[in-house]
Parts: sequence; C-alpha cells; structure tokens
Amino acid sequence: MNKLHFDDESYLSAMQRRTNVLNHIHWDGSIPADDLWRFYQDNRKKLFLLEKYIDGTRVEGDREIKSADELRSFQTNLFTKYDIVSVFSIPVGAMQTEEDIKAMAVAHCRYLRSQRTVYAESRFAPWYHTQQGLSIDQVIGYALEGFSQSWEEEGVKVKPIICINREVDSEEAKKIVRAALNFSERGVVGIDLACYEPPFPPEKFKEAYALTFDSPLKRTVHADEMCPEEEGIRNLTTAIDDLRADGISHAIHLWKHPKLIEKMREKEIRLESNPISNLTCSFIRDIAELHLDLLIKQGVKVTINSDDPAMWSNGDLAHNLYAVGKLYGNNFVDMVIRNGVETAWGLAEDEKKQFLENIGM
Repeated sequence: MNKLHFDDESYLSAMQRRTNVLNHIHWDGSIPADDLWRFYQDNRKKLFLLEKYIDGTRVEGDREIKSADELRSFQTNLFTKYDIVSVFSIPVGAMQTEEDIKAMAVAHCRYLRSQRTVYAESRFAPWYHTQQGLSIDQVIGYALEGFSQSWEEEGVKVKPIICINREVDSEEAKKIVRAALNFSERGVVGIDLACYEPPFPPEKFKEAYALTFDSPLKRTVHADEMCPEEEGIRNLTTAIDDLRADGISHAIHLWKHPKLIEKMREKEIRLESNPISNLTCSFIRDIAELHLDLLIKQGVKVTINSDDPAMWSNGDLAHNLYAVGKLYGNNFVDMVIRNGVETAWGLAEDEKKQFLENIGM
C-alpha cells in the first residue's frame, strides 16, 4: 500500500482547523468504524472476515471481527487485501431500513461536523439499500429525511448525489435516474456513475444520463480512475461529450491531454480530485503524478475531496489538504477550497458568498 508521511504536526493541525466543503464523498464509505460497530452490536449481528483475500488465497483462523479496531483494520485494507464489494457490504448492511438509513445519515453528518465540513454533496447508490424490501424511492426519501434532521441537530448541510452502480443494466440505470429526478426539488442535486470502472464504460449509460439533460440535476461521472491511460481517457472523453458531465471524478491522466483540459475549462466542468484515495488504491505512486497545480494554472476548477475516508488510514479531507499543501503551498489550498464552494451545486449564490466571507476569502 502506498502511504503518506504526515510529519508536520503543526501544518496538519492548521488543515484540521479549516472550515470546508466536500464535493465528492461517499456516504457508505465515510461512516466511522465505531458507529458501524455499535450498529451491529446493538442489532446482535456478528461480522466476519471473508473466506478469501482479493488474490484468492484463503483467510486462515478465526474470521469473526470482534472489535471496532478489527473492523477498522478490515475496511482500511480495501484493494490491498479485500475486494470493494465485500468491504462496502458492511456499511451498506447497516442502511437497509427506514430507521437505520436515518440513523446513518446522522452518523455521517456527525462525522462531517468533526471534520469542520459544513456542506457536503454526499453520494450513494440507493440500489444497494433495497436488500430488505425498500424501494429506490423510499431509500432516497428516508435519506433526505435523515439529512434534514442532521441539518437541525448537527448544523451540517448535505445535498445528495444519486449514484448509478455500474453493474446494473440500462433499464435499471434509468429507473435509478428517474428516482433521482423525483426528488430533484427536495434536495437531490445530481447523478453519478460509480463503482468498478473497467468493465463498464460510460457509453453504456448514455440513455440514463439523457433523462436529465432538460432537468435541474447536475451530472458527474467517475472516469479515468481505475483504467490504463488509453481506456481512462476514452471514458473521460465519453463522459464529457456524450454524458454531458458537469463534474468529473478522478481523471488521473487529464493533465497530459490539452484538448480535454480545454473542454473542462470551457464547459466549466469541476474536477473532483481525491488524491489520497488514488494513492492508497495504488492507481498512482505519488500525488504529484496528478499534476493538480498544472491543471489549476490552465483554468480547471480543481476541488480536493476525501472519497471514502473510512476505507483508508488518514483519508480525511484535512489529510488530503495537507498533502497538496505540502506540494503546492497555502495559496493552492485556498484556491481549491474556494473552487469547492464556487462549484457547489446545492448552494445558492448568496450562500456561497456568505461562506467565503465567513472563512475570510
């Protein structure tokens, strides 16, 4: 696993004190292990390690997870020991009923508040939360109720982005998008194409995305994250040209392709970069490989995000800001925070202005 060294405690502390927003965070990938462990304990449910590691070898010995620390260790081995579906099945398993969805919405916002995040566009795939009989519409509705409750209790505003999980077929994808459209006036701000990228290129979901072309919903796409460069750039191009993306998640190789940079700038497409996620999952060897400073200089609206902070050590936004700040300086950090506010899809212009004033920008 690639790791960063956070050896400047005063600078990390400075990043942890910064009030911020998040344009890209997965709800199920951000629930702290302590909250998940408490849920399973309260419901008298046992948790177990998988029978096999991601490489196919068997897990030997007692596989029961017996503490929050063991659960945390399991989750933070995403892509190094265990596969993505199995690791995410634990938080998803805690979000299958009306009561549990609302409770996990509060837990998510409590986490965000602990990180000084006052606004987040949190994304989730409702299809995964229908295992015990809820409909996709019910899942979204209960989530919105939970986030509304959290706004009152925690002072954190969450505007959901609804994900299409890539393994679904075209008709199921359209069903997910129609559900998102049903809630576009109640807080849902966009749709996303997420999960394992290589076998499921974005062109498979063009019809689903087209349902939003004349709607208020924004569109973002995970593209050029998990693929070799040629395939990743092809996905990125499709996301921009055919899916009419307003946001792009990851775009690891974007910096090498001037024509795509020009499109990102001209169409005012925000880049939702997740540096520690990319590094920890071994999609890059060094955060400098993203060349985010170059992209900002060329007018791309770069934002910095935490992706799935419960799934890797030191994955919080402050650690991401630390990493890019040590590379590019405080002015760069100021710029990406400002970009996050200015490109937020669920904030009115007066809210953006007030937020920037409140943090001295």
